[in-house]
Amino acid sequence: MSSSPPVNPVEIARIALKRLTERGLPPTPENYAQFYNAVLTIKAPQNKSTDEVQLAWQVIYQLDEVLEGASGSTGGLLQSLSGGSDSMLQSLGVLQHARQAHAEQRVSIEESHSTLEALLDDVIATTRSMHGTVHTSHAELQAIRTTLRQIEEDLAFNRKALEMDALTGALNRQGLDHLLMREVKRARRMNQRLAVAMFDLDDFKQINDRFGHLVGDQVLVHVTSLARAVLRDTDFLIRYGGEEFLIVLTDTDVKGAQYVIDRLRIVATRTPFQHHHQRIEVQFSAGIADLRPEENGRALVLRADEALYRAKHSGRGRVEIAG
Repeated sequence: MSSSPPVNPVEIARIALKRLTERGLPPTPENYAQFYNAVLTIKAPQNKSTDEVQLAWQVIYQLDEVLEGASGSTGGLLQSLSGGSDSMLQSLGVLQHARQAHAEQRVSIEESHSTLEALLDDVIATTRSMHGTVHTSHAELQAIRTTLRQIEEDLAFNRKALEMDALTGALNRQGLDHLLMREVKRARRMNQRLAVAMFDLDDFKQINDRFGHLVGDQVLVHVTSLARAVLRDTDFLIRYGGEEFLIVLTDTDVKGAQYVIDRLRIVATRTPFQHHHQRIEVQFSAGIADLRPEENGRALVLRADEALYRAKHSGRGRVEIAG
């Protein structure tokens, strides 16, 4: 199989800037980054999942069609208004000339009335035509607005699908970045604490080796259900890696996070996974960290990961606090 040609960053930058210009958007770093990543998704699909590439193409095609329709509708409306305006100006010019001629008594009263009636008929017809065009264009623009709203809903649905782990239904790494940014901002704004707990199943490889990967997947689903049982509605569960999970705990400090991990450990001990009437004990090690001043979400998770690393190398079922 032949490999895809290398991606030229200069070409991607050129296309991204062209897209910005076509959309009439200012070339801010945020706008440029969004268009650059969108173009990169199409130009380098080997770096993205199939679903992401298909979604990118779908969105671009839909937006191009909608924008083309909007351009056609507004262009037709402007052309009609321009033509109607020229016609009405011409009629008003004739009307002014007739008024001047009548004032100078160069035409009869009957001729003036005839001219006025013809001009009024022309103005009425032009006005009706313009009104019809405006009404049609308004309906078309309303349809375009409805289509754009539908695209927004489809994007929100597809983004949720892309940010969800297919096996467990928890968030995945892709959904984590957006979540962390939002929750860190909220914690700063509300002057609240924010904590994360990362836990990794101990000896999970032995479960896969002994019972098979299908049973291993079922154990992961089982652990996900247990975690959801002890979490609040405002907390979030993320499948961070193969058998590694991350819990984002809003308005919670280190002690609160440790309490959640202890509860999860108790529930896991009391509710083992059953496979053909055989108990499969699930144990895990965990690392906990809470948000420091001026710290971003990635640094917070990194410190929890380092604490987990210490816990994993200190023995099974251990919990370490970062910092």
